[in-house]
Amino acid sequence: MGKGTYIAKIALAILVLLSGLGSAYAQKGQKGKEKPFTVVIDPGHGGVDPGALGRSSKEKDINLKVSKLLAKMIEDEYPEVRIIFTRKTDVQIPLVRRANIANDAGANLFISIHSNASKNRSANGCETFTLGAGSSAEAKAAAMYENEVILSEENFEEIYKGFNPRSSESYIIFELMRGQDMEMSAELAQLVQKGMVKHTKLNNRGVSSAGFLVLHRTVMPKILVEIGFISNREEEKFIASEAGQKKLAKGIFEGFSEYYKLYGNPKREISDSSQDSSADDDDIIETPKNKKSGKTVAEEGMPVFKVQIFATDKPLKSNDKRLKGVKAEYYKEKKLYKYTYGSTTDYNEAVQMRKDISKKFREAFIIAFIDGKKTDTQKAIRIFKENNR
Repeated sequence: MGKGTYIAKIALAILVLLSGLGSAYAQKGQKGKEKPFTVVIDPGHGGVDPGALGRSSKEKDINLKVSKLLAKMIEDEYPEVRIIFTRKTDVQIPLVRRANIANDAGANLFISIHSNASKNRSANGCETFTLGAGSSAEAKAAAMYENEVILSEENFEEIYKGFNPRSSESYIIFELMRGQDMEMSAELAQLVQKGMVKHTKLNNRGVSSAGFLVLHRTVMPKILVEIGFISNREEEKFIASEAGQKKLAKGIFEGFSEYYKLYGNPKREISDSSQDSSADDDDIIETPKNKKSGKTVAEEGMPVFKVQIFATDKPLKSNDKRLKGVKAEYYKEKKLYKYTYGSTTDYNEAVQMRKDISKKFREAFIIAFIDGKKTDTQKAIRIFKENNR
């Protein structure tokens, strides 16, 4: 057995284990109907781990201040939401402990807040990450930098099962990460990124994926937010200032608020005249073009795979620049128009489609439909495999 095959098998086993953990936590949340919507806010670094250093500020302090402002905004607007901090003071919390806090609480969301840094002093802007193999060299470098904190933790080799944050081989486990929460994480990331850019006017570095250990260990929708570059003199002044921190927190809060209206509390009334009142929130509505196209048709009960490239709150014209020239279709779920690329009954073809389109849309991921209704992707993959043995 080759080294690559061996590592891939280990990665797959980890993926299966995490999927099981995710199901267990999901069931735990479903049993208690009165369980409040819970958000875990994770201010990065702390204590002896200062994070990145600016000319006059430390990342750990900025992260904590923005986190507390965000929590206050959520509490004021949504008092029914339960807020849990991984740290409220200047203490170091191991990455695995941060994740366990969220898992043990059966949290609905995990938001990790960080400040970015680069050897390139002109690098600037805000960015939001989901878990993945790394959508760019910069994203991979950011994950490696953040993960290096485990080297200062006691018994890190045993706790993290030999994971070496400085070795690219260790990151192969993230190649297979396609958890059930991936789509919701991507939606949250897009909403938060949009909110930050709107309120701060910072350079929009977009949404990326990378192998952050703190996200890897959590079993709910999760994002890691890089609010700006502490290594950039002008941007450091902004993110270290009270006014800048309020704008950053407001942007993240706005993204959370949009997500919460979609998934958090169905009993809360949402005043939105643009919402299609003729359709149930869970209906799948495809474009007329898609219905008449005569594209991939699956047998009854068999899955059709597509690649979702992004979501927006309003439908786009076919020549919209955000489509980047891609011939896309959409389906509507709750209040979002979700755009997809391609259609196939062969999962292997879907994997290649995702690889191809990721050159334009780095956060693209595979989704599945059965008999015209969206279904769990892992379930669809199992059906495909069972019928192609």
